[in-house]
Amino acid sequence: MGSAKTMQAAVIEGAQTIRLQEWKTPSISEGEALIRVKYCGICGSDIHVLHGKHPTATFPVVPGHEFVGELLDFKGTSSLERGNLVAAQPVFSCGNCEPCAKGQDNVCQSLKVLGCHTDGGFAEYVKVPLRKVYALPDDIDLELAALIEPLAVAVHDVRRSGLKVGNSALIIGGGPIGLLIAIVARHAGADNVIISEISPYRSQAAEEMGFAAINPQAENFNEELMQKTEGKGFDVAFEVSGSKPGITAAIDYAKITGTVMVVGMTSEPYPVNLSKIFQKELTLQGVRVHSQINYIGAIDLLKSGVLDKQLRKLVSAVYPLKDVEKAFTFAQSGGDFFKILVSMED
Repeated sequence: MGSAKTMQAAVIEGAQTIRLQEWKTPSISEGEALIRVKYCGICGSDIHVLHGKHPTATFPVVPGHEFVGELLDFKGTSSLERGNLVAAQPVFSCGNCEPCAKGQDNVCQSLKVLGCHTDGGFAEYVKVPLRKVYALPDDIDLELAALIEPLAVAVHDVRRSGLKVGNSALIIGGGPIGLLIAIVARHAGADNVIISEISPYRSQAAEEMGFAAINPQAENFNEELMQKTEGKGFDVAFEVSGSKPGITAAIDYAKITGTVMVVGMTSEPYPVNLSKIFQKELTLQGVRVHSQINYIGAIDLLKSGVLDKQLRKLVSAVYPLKDVEKAFTFAQSGGDFFKILVSMED
């Protein structure tokens, strides 16, 4: 472990290079908090940063935004107490621009995301805005608490979709975010949630959670999918794969006056069939990370315990910080797993 002035951190020094090293411990100013990290999860965007494919990330940077920890110190007025277990929405937003004033801090005009634009959670300590820190119960399962941030993505996406009780939902892509959206959509009242997924491993996990999973490469995919909605299509189609076939399918299988949610990050522009959007009067909605109110919603959902059984299935492996490079290697292996966590404990 590092000294008081330095800490152990996984640093992306440039594209394709991540290394555990001594790094300067963050110093906090007024309105900021210092968290001693307990767990941090590897996200697909961390891999994008590592590969130099994130459009706005800066180097060198400590990746990681899916973290949970202990409040070590803060400067400012707060009801929080030092020593609290906490989660923090991992974004810096100005609070003054028009999107922030409307409560849409996730699209702040000067948004900075931890692990991309400022140092993140794959370290002993991380600095965050005090106003975005929330206390957790002392007996919370910290491994599950490390899933609050991706859960917040799902809460944000489902709320923004306008999904209503009794609606149908198609989830294109059964990775961690896709499954979390499916879980939240069902919890929000969707009575027909279908997951389109190629991987047998992911499909089996989806079915174990009680969802129907259909392989989009199967010959009878169209017939089977439409049969699930009596030929009408889906009220909401969540495109989570970030692929050309995915956005095409989302537009094809959304029902008349339905909604297409663009969740997955794409590496290149994809053409879409505007005539179908016109003919079916579809709503096409983009979503980016999560607003603060929806991050709070994810915390409340986790604290309720109602999703514990499903969330536990998403924690595939836990590595110690000393093996963080191995954790990132595994996360890029293309193997059968969902969420990889790194523990800062010895």
